[in-house]
Amino acid sequence: MNERPRKAARLTVSLEEQDYQALDKIARARDASISWVIRQAVRQFIETSSGLPPTPMPPGKPPESDK
Repeated sequence: MNERPRKAARLTVSLEEQDYQALDKIARARDASISWVIRQAVRQFIETSSGLPPTPMPPGKPPESDK
């Protein structure tokens, strides 16, 4: 018997227009949904973060760069 996958959690995210447009372009190029593109990006981020805690950053403020 096939097991059903665990139900996914839902969330709402607000994006800047240029980010949304970029995601839409990527999704169309891959014949996929924007949701799928975001899920792939989240998985990749989790894998590359190596279990490190996230760095808090105020919304809309870019990280400081070394001068």
